[in-house]
Amino acid sequence: MWFYLMIVSLLLVLIWLTQVRESFIDLPTEIDLSKIPEPQKLMKQMRGLLEKYDKPEVWDHMTQVMDKDPGQLARMNLGINN
Repeated sequence: MWFYLMIVSLLLVLIWLTQVRESFIDLPTEIDLSKIPEPQKLMKQMRGLLEKYDKPEVWDHMTQVMDKDPGQLARMNLGINN
């Protein structure tokens, strides 16, 4: 009996989530252009990010750690070689 009750409650939760989700998906029909940041500021921030991350040592580090799991990363950070 509890199994059927759990299934019904999960279905009710899913129905509720779909109703709540619709309110997040609905976009405003009019966009206020005064709230958009100035393009000069956006370009300045993008140049800053490029200067910060476009370095060979950053890319080398990313290629070394991109296929590691959390345990391997922890051992690598602690200097443990297995």
